[in-house]
Amino acid sequence: MGRRPGRGTGEGFAPAYEGPEVLSSLLAQAGSPYGAEEVAEHFRGAQAAGEPRGDVVPALFPDEPRFGSPDDARRLYANLFGLWDRVATGLGAVDDAPAVVETAPPPGRGSVDGRELTPGFVEAAWRWLASLPERETARLRDTFANTQPDLDAWLGEVELPDTGGLAAHDLVFETWAMMDRGFDDRLGTVDWRELKDVEAEPPALESVQPALADYVSEQLDNLEDEDPAFGAAERAQVERVLAAAGAALTRVVAED
Repeated sequence: MGRRPGRGTGEGFAPAYEGPEVLSSLLAQAGSPYGAEEVAEHFRGAQAAGEPRGDVVPALFPDEPRFGSPDDARRLYANLFGLWDRVATGLGAVDDAPAVVETAPPPGRGSVDGRELTPGFVEAAWRWLASLPERETARLRDTFANTQPDLDAWLGEVELPDTGGLAAHDLVFETWAMMDRGFDDRLGTVDWRELKDVEAEPPALESVQPALADYVSEQLDNLEDEDPAFGAAERAQVERVLAAAGAALTRVVAED
């Protein structure tokens, strides 16, 4: 298994390099004077000097990056982080670069029996989610808000740390997306009362959805590695929110 998407300082985006033309265009739109090949060269020097990614990427922008939407930001940083990973393996912006990111095939809808996601399904699902085009991701997020209004509203009100908050929102969305795909119409709608019932002391996610818990744990490990401000207290807060959401969603999965 390759390294799963990391969630870094103000980052929280899955590496997905779409090629030099796409990245150069995204950089220009965000206000960076650099193209993809210049960025690759900058990354190469930074990695040789042992500079962390979180310090290097902001230097690509003379001013605060400009984004038309959160998905614009996600796509740019996904491409930058994908290029960073490529450079670390000895590749550049152009070497063997894809013209576009090929969308990973979605796991079979309704293909999970019982009420527990399997490791193989989670692996296929996160790869599929990470490779979705911006428009498809936005559409899926709208579906989440429309089909799980109480969960979406609760997520907007629950207490989250400043660092790790974006990752928590993304991981709850991904949890729903995986379960929606895996259980299909067996997944019901979470009720606000259900969330409030489990919010204070939710069961550990590994006891409810162990394969999903492994995925979440790896994301939070990545965030801890990349963001010094994301400490034990912040992680515990995010884990509690993920555990509550995972438990509530699992409870509304109908038996086969």
